[in-house]
Amino acid sequence: MRLLLLLCLALPAAAASRDAEAPWFRTALVCNDDGIDDPRLHALARAVAATGARTVVVAPLENCSGSSNYTSVFARKAFAVEPRDLGEGIEAWAVDGFPGDCVLWALLELLKDDRPDVVLSGINSGPNLADAWMASGTIGVARLAAHEGIPAVAYSGLSTRDAAKMDAVPRWCVDLALSDVVRDLPDGRYLNVNFPMGEDTAIQGVAWCPPGARVFHDRFEPGEPDATGRTVWTLKWWTEDGDQPDGGDVDLHHEGWITVSPMRAGDPLPTGAAPELPDWRR
Repeated sequence: MRLLLLLCLALPAAAASRDAEAPWFRTALVCNDDGIDDPRLHALARAVAATGARTVVVAPLENCSGSSNYTSVFARKAFAVEPRDLGEGIEAWAVDGFPGDCVLWALLELLKDDRPDVVLSGINSGPNLADAWMASGTIGVARLAAHEGIPAVAYSGLSTRDAAKMDAVPRWCVDLALSDVVRDLPDGRYLNVNFPMGEDTAIQGVAWCPPGARVFHDRFEPGEPDATGRTVWTLKWWTEDGDQPDGGDVDLHHEGWITVSPMRAGDPLPTGAAPELPDWRR
């Protein structure tokens, strides 16, 4: 059975409360996978800064979509970092690496003496529904933060062409971050949030729901050889909806709901009774 939280995007009562009270988080780390220059990242950072909390943005220098929580620094050993000006009340840094590198550098160096109370990732351009968590760099940021015991939220599904939502969605993202739902997330847990796309899509409300199901179809196509004679292969892929669980995020998202799915950073299984394993000394 699905639990629907009937909220509207504007949330005037929550906004009034936000203006009247100090946020529960003193320091917020904001990251993304679309890169430091993405306007959705800037909009989210401005909305966070409006709470009065210390707002720190650490994002990749370039688009790193599909990088999950990969960190390149263990192979590269080093990467370059440069400061950026994103406006008043925002400290910003661009990292020549991946979203995972951004989180690690922020936690281990930049904010080592002022550990962030919350990590907010996004806002991604397209939605990250069903099992997109496996590849999404937006979700990878939140998963890595949750692994480090920090409440985190990944936000996805916002077009820069939709002026009304470009204003309303970041403010709602902050209202969610300010809520007890995020503050009280258990260690290792994070939220995956997806907004309905399209200027004409009326948002029905907010749904607390499990991830749905999608089938990914992938194939590689050969292209012209490069200058060295090597064959260049291009990945072609598309998705289709699979058999959906009752009240899953895919169906609800199609119906115009903002979907909020609780997730966990690790997925260990109870060992249960030990099976018979091959003997090492045979």
